[in-house]
Amino acid sequence: MKTDRILDDIKSRIDIVELVSDYIELKKAGQNYRAACPFHAEKTPSFMVSQSKQIFHCFGCGAGGDIFGFVMKYENLNFQEALKMLAKKAGVQLSGFRFDDSLTERKERLYVIQKEALNTFTGNLKKSKTAIAYLDNRGVSLEMVEAFSLGYADRGRKVLYDHLKANGFDDSLITQSGLVFTGESGLHDVFKNRIMFPIFNIQGDAVAFGGRAVDDSMPKYLNSPETLLFKKGETLYGLNAAKDEIRKKGYVMIVEGYLDVIMCCQHGFLNVAAPLGTALTAGHLKKLGRFTKKVLIVFDSDAAGIAAAKRSLSILYEHGFTSKVLLLPEGDDPDSFLRENGSRAFQIKLSKTESMVDFILRLKGDKSDNVRTAIGIIDNAKDLILREELFKELAEKSGIREAVLRGETKRYEQRAGTAKAAGVSKTAGFFYDEEVLLLSAIVAFPDRAPHIFANLNIDRVRNPIVRQIFQEIKPLGERLNMNTMLGILNDEGKALITRLSLNPGFDLEYVDKNIRDCMRGVTYCALEERIREAQKIGDQKLLRALLIEKQEIKNPHREENG
Repeated sequence: MKTDRILDDIKSRIDIVELVSDYIELKKAGQNYRAACPFHAEKTPSFMVSQSKQIFHCFGCGAGGDIFGFVMKYENLNFQEALKMLAKKAGVQLSGFRFDDSLTERKERLYVIQKEALNTFTGNLKKSKTAIAYLDNRGVSLEMVEAFSLGYADRGRKVLYDHLKANGFDDSLITQSGLVFTGESGLHDVFKNRIMFPIFNIQGDAVAFGGRAVDDSMPKYLNSPETLLFKKGETLYGLNAAKDEIRKKGYVMIVEGYLDVIMCCQHGFLNVAAPLGTALTAGHLKKLGRFTKKVLIVFDSDAAGIAAAKRSLSILYEHGFTSKVLLLPEGDDPDSFLRENGSRAFQIKLSKTESMVDFILRLKGDKSDNVRTAIGIIDNAKDLILREELFKELAEKSGIREAVLRGETKRYEQRAGTAKAAGVSKTAGFFYDEEVLLLSAIVAFPDRAPHIFANLNIDRVRNPIVRQIFQEIKPLGERLNMNTMLGILNDEGKALITRLSLNPGFDLEYVDKNIRDCMRGVTYCALEERIREAQKIGDQKLLRALLIEKQEIKNPHREENG
């Protein structure tokens, strides 16, 4: 296939070690290279790159893939964007390669509209005494105005719309940009007489805007609606500027608003970002997880700030993050606190952050309710080791025996058991059951796949991840290899096969024995399931036949030795 040839051509010209070295520092570790994972925070490096196999895998967070998978995850690109980027780097022409041209072209035009709006707003700011005075009164420096490309939306109802029309954009595309809306008398600007805060994606492209009224207009803050370029629940204000500092510091400060982010940066605290007027979501954490798994929540200590902190803690621990909390004096947010007290006072506050357990236990109200709140957050944590540490901390600081705390949740042991049954656990150990080992044999020796698939009932494979991989790679036939597998599997599948490629779980010299033993184990488990079904329906004839077959599997050499 032409697509495969193009991808293979690009891969042949770009060495994965050289590519990854452009982003992070790699150190030689035997035949491979090792580094601290760029996609999650860790103390012990577990991110491996294989030059011979041209793949990467992190044994901590499970990320894995080839050069395309790496740049897609690191740069937050879709496949088409990664392909264009790597083709350019490799000097490979993509003429004749089929893209979703209609969608790509529409997105590109929307980026141009957002850029045009950005230029218009920043130009307006320079001419507006009202806007300049507002930012000056809020203590925003000229350096921050330029760094965050702040702007101003004129008072007129159709100023931006008329400008975009004059530049050749049609009504349909302008409407899709989220910058105008349809009123009783036609199309009108969404933003009027507001300080404009452009919202950028990770790559630094303007995708939306937030507007703060400079008068008494309501709402005080107004965001762009969701568009093809902008998803509110996946976008964090300031993350594009903060990502390198977040990696450097090892954690991110989450604040509530635009000016909180800007004032933190103005005072030298650069590892900061904010959700756009909403609570943290799984989409936000997916973006953050590329840079760190440690979060410091910095909110006001009023009732709303405390409630927001509790919600944030719950979802953070549920998605594998750890967090500390800093509640500023009631009535203060980072913006007002920094303007009134300066960076040194804020740094002193940062040295007095609270752990999740400390924060929950000192909340007003009934102690037992607070303890149960903490247990709920701990029980949602996916990291089994972290849960152990948190239960111990909660027992020590609450004065309640650990056994009693654990007795409050039945899910604790159930989830630990589920992780083992699934065959894959990122923190409690990786389980090489028969199904995983059969997949590992195929990864190491693709030529063994026909024999395995001929003797395996894929529909009865219990591990859902392995079953899906088998279903997707079986049709590849003779084209089955690492490249083709990485080309069709989802992120979870890629992570598993890159892990098995670097750590197969069996001695490669005895691959055929491994396959025979695993096939026997899989068949045995399938037989036990069929036996239970026969017992349930009372089919004695079938049951006897299945029991004989089970005995033969248990004693494979009986006939040879008899």
